[in-house]
Amino acid sequence: MKLAVDQLDPAGLVEASLATLRELPPADATAPLRQRLVAEIHLRLARAERAAAAAPERSRAWYAHVRVIDATHDALLMVGEPSPHDGPLIAALNLAELGQRLQDLMAYSAEGEGS
Repeated sequence: MKLAVDQLDPAGLVEASLATLRELPPADATAPLRQRLVAEIHLRLARAERAAAAAPERSRAWYAHVRVIDATHDALLMVGEPSPHDGPLIAALNLAELGQRLQDLMAYSAEGEGS
């Protein structure tokens, strides 16, 4: 299965990441999707970190930003780099986790610093 991820917006990337759970494509076929997810996550993670820094410390907004940031860092550490020994299910689960983190980060748009 060849994933055409170059033209997908963030919502399409999330949808594609979840679709891998249904389709279980070979792990090597998911590399382009993984790269795009990680790139989008890093872009939006920086925005989330700026929003957390701008929020009053220990406010509800600050905690909301920190929850998203911490979950994203945890996911990036947990998923790590793909292994050549990863099977389709492991690759799909990792992509679904990255997709979930991107979905959380979608509140941090290019126009503003997020909620």
